Amino acid sequence: MNVLRPAALVVLALIASGLLWKTLPARTARLTGPDPIAELIPAEIGGIRQWLLVRGADRNAPILLWLHGGPGSAQMPIHGVTAALERDFVVVHWDQRGAGKSNPPDFDPATMTLDRFIADAREVTALLRDRVGDQPMIVLGHSCGTMPGARLVASWPDDYAGYIGVGQQVDTIQGVTLALDWLGEVAPDSDLVGLESGAFRDHDLYLHLMKQVEAHGGGMNVSLLSMLPRALTAPEYRLPDYWRWLDGANRGSGAMWPEYLSRDLIAEVQHMPVPMLLIAGASDWNTPVPLVQYWFNAVEAPQGKRMEIFAASGHAPFLTETERFVETVRRFGAELTRETTE
Repeated sequence: MNVLRPAALVVLALIASGLLWKTLPARTARLTGPDPIAELIPAEIGGIRQWLLVRGADRNAPILLWLHGGPGSAQMPIHGVTAALERDFVVVHWDQRGAGKSNPPDFDPATMTLDRFIADAREVTALLRDRVGDQPMIVLGHSCGTMPGARLVASWPDDYAGYIGVGQQVDTIQGVTLALDWLGEVAPDSDLVGLESGAFRDHDLYLHLMKQVEAHGGGMNVSLLSMLPRALTAPEYRLPDYWRWLDGANRGSGAMWPEYLSRDLIAEVQHMPVPMLLIAGASDWNTPVPLVQYWFNAVEAPQGKRMEIFAASGHAPFLTETERFVETVRRFGAELTRETTE
C-alpha cells in the first residue's frame, strides 16, 4: 500500500496539471519557415461566432481550405495528423457551424442548411483573402464537407483554384442501395438485409445501417479511441470545446436529413470548371466508391480530373494512409501552382 501511494499521487498530480492546462486560453503552436503563419481566429460568420485555425510555414503558399465532415465532426483537434501539409500550404481547419468550437450552448440546429454552409464558406473565403492573401485557394471537402465543397467551387470558380473531394457524397439513397448489397455479402444474417432502400429515408434506420457498415469494415476503420490522445493534447481546444465537439458529433446528420435525401450531386454538379481530385478508400461503403466513380466519370472537367483509390483505406484515407494522402494532395497543389504561374 505504501509503495503504491507515491505512484498514485504522481498520477493524480499529472491529471490535475492536465486539467489545469486545459483551462488556460486556447492557442496554437508556432511554426518555422520562410514566412510562417499560425493563428487561431474567432470570427462572426453567418451571424454566429465561428473558429478557424490557419497554419502554414509560408503564408504565401496556396491556401487549403478543409471542410470537415459530420456534419459536426470538426477536425481541428486532430489537425496534427496531416501537419506535413503545412510545409506546402496554408492549411485552414474551420470548425463549421454546430461543430466543435463553433457549437455554442444556444446554437440553433435549424440553421444547418446546405445554403447556409455555402454562404458561411463564402464569408470564410473573404476573411482568408483579407487575413492571408490572394494566392490560389483549394477547397478540400471530406464526407459531408463535400456537399458544400463541390457546389461552392462549381458555382464560384474564379475564387478557387481546385477542388479535392475525400469520401465524396453523391446521392444518399443510391449510396444506401450499394451499401445494402455489400452488407448482404459480408453479413448475410444482418437484420437489414432484404429491406428496400426507400425504408432508409427514416433517419434512425439509416444510422443503424451506418453502424453496421462501420462494424463490418466499410466505414472509417479508425477508432475514436485511437484519436483521443492526439485530440486531448491539442492546444487549440479547451475543456468546454470537447463537450461542444461531442454534442455536435452526436447531432450528426439529423438536422440536415431532408437535404441529405433530396440533394443529388449527379444532377446538381455536372460541370467542374477547375481541376479536380477525388480520393476514395477502397473499403468505403459510407460513400460507396462505385457511386463516386459514376459521378467522376459523368462530370465534365475541362481543366482536368483525377481519382485515386487508396487500397488500405475506408472513409478516412488521411487517417489510415496519411503519408500517401499528404503526397497526393501535395502533388495536386504543385501542379496547380505550376499552371497558374506559367
